[in-house]
Amino acid sequence: MPGTWTNRYWVLRHGHSQANEAGLIVGDPRNALTRYGLTDKGRSQVRDSLTQARARGVLEGAVVVYSSPLLRAVQTAQIAAEVLGVAGFLADDRLCERCFGELELTCDANYEKVWAEDARDPGHTLWAVEAVRAVLERATSLIARIERAATGRTILLVTHGDVASILSCAAAGMDLRRHRLYAVQTAQLCRVQWMGPA
Repeated sequence: MPGTWTNRYWVLRHGHSQANEAGLIVGDPRNALTRYGLTDKGRSQVRDSLTQARARGVLEGAVVVYSSPLLRAVQTAQIAAEVLGVAGFLADDRLCERCFGELELTCDANYEKVWAEDARDPGHTLWAVEAVRAVLERATSLIARIERAATGRTILLVTHGDVASILSCAAAGMDLRRHRLYAVQTAQLCRVQWMGPA
């Protein structure tokens, strides 16, 4: 990635979802494209988060919204587009949830096992989990494409917890083993500014 970004990037984690409510790991598109959408709580969280951001002067003017194609993110992006007054959003697979491999549809307590291994080796693929570095590569490839196509825009990326924390960690120039320090809550909005190495 370049040493600086010409656009302003914000990451929004999807709102509280049916997967969160059930305590399940759900990232595979075969399970998450049409199921495990937002709960009523999640819809309210997203609306409140973006309404408050607008009131603070955040996300002013024309915003371009990109979203993971998974249902909970799409529903979040739809609310975002409505609150922000934009025509719609662009779905992109590079914002999909991290693949958790053999842990798909298991108890969400298993996230802790993955994160413990991440803290030792961001390249690990235990349980057929997508490596932290691979998540970063796909997320930054989307940003690189946006950077080639536009400048001076405000970009909202609607995504998932690990994608948001990994991208935020790398942008801050921090060791990827520490990405959980950048964990975001459901419907939390975070500014991401590239401060890492050129």
